[in-house]
Amino acid sequence: MKTHRNIPVFIPQEGCPNACVFCSQKKITGIDRRAELNTLKDTVEKALENRWQESEIAFFGGSFTAIDKARMISLLDTAYEYVCAGKINGIRISTRPDYIDETVLEILKSRGVTAIELGIQSVSDKVLTASGRGHTSKHSENACKLIKKYGFRLGGQMMVGLPLSTAEDELATAQAICDWGADETRIYPTVVFEDTALYNMTLQGEYEPLSLDDAVSRCADCMDVFLTRGVKVLRVGLHASEQLVSAPYGATHPAMGELVESELYRRRIDSLIQGSRGKKLLVYVPFSACSKAAGQHRKNTEYFKNTYGFSQVSVYGTDMPEHTVRIHIED
Repeated sequence: MKTHRNIPVFIPQEGCPNACVFCSQKKITGIDRRAELNTLKDTVEKALENRWQESEIAFFGGSFTAIDKARMISLLDTAYEYVCAGKINGIRISTRPDYIDETVLEILKSRGVTAIELGIQSVSDKVLTASGRGHTSKHSENACKLIKKYGFRLGGQMMVGLPLSTAEDELATAQAICDWGADETRIYPTVVFEDTALYNMTLQGEYEPLSLDDAVSRCADCMDVFLTRGVKVLRVGLHASEQLVSAPYGATHPAMGELVESELYRRRIDSLIQGSRGKKLLVYVPFSACSKAAGQHRKNTEYFKNTYGFSQVSVYGTDMPEHTVRIHIED
C-alpha cells in the first residue's frame, strides 16, 4: 500500500489584489465553481482508489483565505465530507498573514482544517516592501499567534534571496518563525520567472539573483536553525517542474533540498573532524542519508579528501536519528 501525507489540490488565486514581485501565477476571474468542485472530488477519489494512506487534503496555490468566501466555504465543505466519512484525517491550507482573523479561523475550524501554512517570506519590513508583499512582519506575528490560539498546526513558509534580503535577515526570519510557534516550515530560495516584476528588475540591474552555491549555503543556515529548534522542515525549494527548470535566473536546481541537506552533512562532518589526521575517514549516518552525506556526485567525499588529505572516505548507513553523524578516523 502506498503512503503519502497530502492530497495536493491546486487552487489558483482569483483576482489577487497583491503584486508580489516574484509571483508567476496569472490572476484569473470567472472561476467555474461546479467544475472546480468536481475536480476536487476527482482528485481525492483517485488518491483513495490508489490506496494512498492520505492524512490531509492540502489546498495549495493561491492564498486560500483570500479567495471569495463563498468559494472557499464550498471547497471546504466538499473536502470536509471526506473527513466526516473517516477517509481523510484533516485539511491543510496555505494563505497570507494579512488574510487571517478570528472570523476566518472559526470557518476553518468548523470545517475540519487541521494545518495552516503562512507565507511569511521575511520578517524584515524593508524586504517585504521591496518584494511587494503588501503586509508587514507584525501581520505575520499576529496571524501566527491567532492560529496557535485556535489550535491549528502552524507552518511558516520563508524565502531566501528576496530583494534587499541579507543572510542575517533570513536567519532572523527562521528564528522568528520558531519563536512564533511554528510546528513545521518550508524554505524557498527565490527563483526568477519570466513575465514577473522580479524578472524586469533583474534585467534592469535592480536585483541580483543568488547563485546556486549562495542559495544552498543560505538555505542550509536557515535549515540548521529549524532543526536545532525542533521545527520540522517539510521542503526546501520548489517542486521540480518544467517551469522551474526553464526559469532564467535564481536557484532552479530541481533537487534543491538534496543539495541543502548535503551541505548540512558536510558542515557537521567537518565540525567533528576538528583538525584530526589519518588515512581513512569513516562516516556513519542514518540509512536514508548516505547519498546526502556523500554529496551529489560524491562532492562531499572529494572535499574531505582534498581538505584533510584522506586517501579514503567511506559513508555507511546505520540505525541512528535523522541528521546525526558519527565519524571514525583510521591511520
